[in-house]
Amino acid sequence: MNSERLRKYVLEELAFDPRVDASGIGVTVDERIVKLTGHVHSLADKIAVAEAVERVKGVRGVVLDVEVRCPPDSHVSDEVLVKRATDVLAWDTSLPKGAVKVTVDQGCLTLTGTVDWQFQRSEIENDLRCLAGVIDIANKIEIRSISCKQDVKRSIRDAMHRRADVQASNIQVDVDASGKVVLKGKVGDWQARNAVEDAAWLIAGVRNVDNRVRVR
Repeated sequence: MNSERLRKYVLEELAFDPRVDASGIGVTVDERIVKLTGHVHSLADKIAVAEAVERVKGVRGVVLDVEVRCPPDSHVSDEVLVKRATDVLAWDTSLPKGAVKVTVDQGCLTLTGTVDWQFQRSEIENDLRCLAGVIDIANKIEIRSISCKQDVKRSIRDAMHRRADVQASNIQVDVDASGKVVLKGKVGDWQARNAVEDAAWLIAGVRNVDNRVRVR
């Protein structure tokens, strides 16, 4: 697929997704790598733009050079923002009480603490990025160490075999004692690549995923 056609598909996907306001976004394509520039009104918008582009068939990678510019009427002080973020965490029943702490500096949130699962770590960030006034999030939440790397490796492979969108035989899985998973192989599209990584992150004790899976 040539760059101009791929750019056309990306623009159409951005226009199609109702969660995305791409009015301030510029799109360029070079060798199936999509570069996004410009600005959006919230961190949630920024992430939604990137996810929309990743869904487009033929995209090999995304460079996200997009600035968050909160509208003047949505600006909040750091004091108010940290209270809102802390309240959100307190209302999340999937988290142990006091497991995660939040600090704020000029709209940038830093998250620290320890949880058991990657989905907890991700959902915390997803919830907080929707708060008005959030410019960026540094997610430093850690995941507790694994007990047996062979159990983790087997669980990942079993999970991939159960998924219809993943050809598990094409994927190599390596796990070290620190909880780092390395994935290698080839898949048909970007969505399948993400599915492979998702399967790895759903295993308790996985701390890091190095996704080296290539899109054909």
